[in-house]
Amino acid sequence: MMLKLAIGVASVFIGWMLAQVTGLVKDWSKARKIKVLLLEELRDIDREIERVITSFSRDLQLYGAKGIDNSACIGITNYIFSNYYKDALLSLNQNQRISYQLIHSLIRRLNESLDNIRCLTIEIQKHHQKNGTTEETDNLRKEWGEMIKAEYINAAAIRWHTRFHLEHQSNPDLSLMTEFHKNYLKFLEAAQEEANRLIDSGTKIDITKFEEIYSSSFFDEQ
Repeated sequence: MMLKLAIGVASVFIGWMLAQVTGLVKDWSKARKIKVLLLEELRDIDREIERVITSFSRDLQLYGAKGIDNSACIGITNYIFSNYYKDALLSLNQNQRISYQLIHSLIRRLNESLDNIRCLTIEIQKHHQKNGTTEETDNLRKEWGEMIKAEYINAAAIRWHTRFHLEHQSNPDLSLMTEFHKNYLKFLEAAQEEANRLIDSGTKIDITKFEEIYSSSFFDEQ
């Protein structure tokens, strides 16, 4: 009787242990797949952010030409991070977590700012239709231009952080006062200078050129 009881208890214990091990293996496998997808999403973001930067570059030139765009570009999607990051969280090290959260916080800010730019564009258009070109119209245009400039630099920062993470997947460490941190600050300064250069170049462009949907010169420069 005691032997049967012991066998029964052992069977239950072994069954419980197998269930725990199976659960751990499933969790590990799921986290591993999500980690791969998170990196793949960063590669998608790296491609998508080029589209955003190109759009902002054009808008900065348009701002320099004393105009505004009629619309705002579409933002960046991050479905994998938004829905599955929490399931891979415990399998990431500290620098990986900080890097992912920083990149996607910048993306959230970018998307929110694009919505604000879109609303401001509509406001400027309505004001211009009702009142023509006034001092307030020009002030709103300047506000639009400063928003575009800020988000151009933000988009450039997203690209930098995304590529940094992809190049240092196991340890994307951007601690303060390191060589990488110094390079990042230099990059931001260069991005700001490039934004100013684009605005200045726009002052030399006929504003009617921005009405062209297709320009062969753009593709020739690629």
